[in-house]
Amino acid sequence: MQLRIKWAALILLFVLPLFGQNKKEEDKSKSFTRKNEIEFSNDQDTKDYLKMLENAFYKVSESYVDSVNESEIIKAGIKGMMTPLDPYTKFVSGSSKERLDMLRTGKYGGVGIQIGMRRDTLTVLAPFEDSPAYSEGIHSGDQIIMIDSVKTKGMTIRDASKLIKGELGTVVVLTVYRPSTREKIDFELTRANITIKHVPYWGVDENGIGYIRITKFSRNTAKDFTNALKELEDEDMAGLVIDLRSNSGGLLNNAINILDKLTDRGVNLLNTRGRLKKANKQMNSRRAPMISQDIPIAVLINKSSASASEIVAGVLQDLDRAIVVGEKSFGKGLVQSMYTLNDTTTLKVTTAKYYTPSGRLIQKEDYLNNGFLTDGLDKKDTLFTTTHGRKVSGGGGITPDVTLKRTKLPPYVRGLWREGVFLTFAADYVPKNQIKAPVVITDKIYKDFEKFLSEYEIKYSLPGENDLKKLQDALNQEEKKSGVPEPSFFSKLQFWKKPQSLSERMTEKVKDYYTAERKGQYWDNKNIKWIKNGLQREMSLVVSGEKEKIKVSLIEDNVYIEAAEILLDVNRYYDLLEPQPETADERVEKSPFPVEE
Repeated sequence: MQLRIKWAALILLFVLPLFGQNKKEEDKSKSFTRKNEIEFSNDQDTKDYLKMLENAFYKVSESYVDSVNESEIIKAGIKGMMTPLDPYTKFVSGSSKERLDMLRTGKYGGVGIQIGMRRDTLTVLAPFEDSPAYSEGIHSGDQIIMIDSVKTKGMTIRDASKLIKGELGTVVVLTVYRPSTREKIDFELTRANITIKHVPYWGVDENGIGYIRITKFSRNTAKDFTNALKELEDEDMAGLVIDLRSNSGGLLNNAINILDKLTDRGVNLLNTRGRLKKANKQMNSRRAPMISQDIPIAVLINKSSASASEIVAGVLQDLDRAIVVGEKSFGKGLVQSMYTLNDTTTLKVTTAKYYTPSGRLIQKEDYLNNGFLTDGLDKKDTLFTTTHGRKVSGGGGITPDVTLKRTKLPPYVRGLWREGVFLTFAADYVPKNQIKAPVVITDKIYKDFEKFLSEYEIKYSLPGENDLKKLQDALNQEEKKSGVPEPSFFSKLQFWKKPQSLSERMTEKVKDYYTAERKGQYWDNKNIKWIKNGLQREMSLVVSGEKEKIKVSLIEDNVYIEAAEILLDVNRYYDLLEPQPETADERVEKSPFPVEE
């Protein structure tokens, strides 16, 4: 009987609020539709199904052959309830809830280090400024070999993170191996509140172009952006680049607060629409902009820019306050609300869709599958217009005004980054040679790095190498089908003889060619600038920290360089903000009369 009461109480607390919304708060729009979705016809049907759910749980708990973990079954049931809905409505618990809480609070209990794997070794990538790790002298490149009494060999980054984080005021001992001095050092660190910095760098270049990078929209992001803007404003900026690449989003109110600093007072920034009355909001700019409207702005995005990033980019594009440069963004136009179930679980529910000032919805057609992208009901997605009359499209993300992909690193350089050799070298070389900022990669450093790499086997595939391997395999198969005899065991032993089959001859030639090609990769002109930039980035990290690393990474960043050049070319910038002439096809489509060219 107690079990029945407990289950009924759970349903009343957590499940009924999701299905029994107050009808007075519902608008005339229908809820999200999805193939195979079950719709209850009335309240009685809902009660019957909930009774069915209760009975099913009771029968399983009572009669299953083995003992049942009731709490796990209940959690699995709630997760299953989310399945027919959109991808962002989720039951959040464990490490997922911890990450969500970090986003909402902007801090966590820990020692303040970013960790990663380098050659299967747990390594400090960077200590955070003003953190216990930073204050006690932990360096980038230090290898963590023990956490308290637990050895880290074979440990995942997630498991290591769990051990390092903990209750405020408690102590954790990290034993590190420092490559530059070849010594083991114990660091006794007291866990503290670590404030997350999601605006890790801002600065102004020699041409007066300001730059602000935003990696996430957490609780402190708008405040940090404001501080950055104040500092840049004092530098007499000629233009501003806001970098939102690979920013997956976060808190909506932080995106709105940032837009508030860049747009005129009273301008509509965003509208949200949902079933509940409180989900329907019109958000307008509430204060005067912090910087002059004459300062041109470029927003950088890529395919991993989502949600709040798309709001900032899309709103500034709609208002013709900025140009957008990069790749088409992810396409997430849904707003989630958080409902705390207990201390360890949260329900994240999509409660609204957001619409930019032009009226467009950014959500890609991933879970709807019905061809509708504006409100999911009665209108096909169409072209929308910005303040100046430029055409912009909704659905599937933000389309840049200047489409440009970041230059792909050559295969050999990608192999160096995967192996983690830049940081490993820098952690040892910088202290030994007393390298100071700003880091300049000299011929000596470059040659010393080449010697260092002799200990490593860098794995990579040159262009065409995989295709040639496939061709060799195909030739082998053809020879087998055509009856070409395999070389005898004796002939294979006679290594001075040439291979008999075509595939074997080809293998030898290809092997010779790529052996020669691989030997020349380090000094190949197409690789040298990228290797030097990799060295400069990681050595700057060791010398000065994350900010300096980001700064020097922009030196070879073609997307940033293009955006900065546009901002410096006033005519080009304002041309991009003007409506483009209609094409002949568009005029024919609009006119009821024939159009002559």
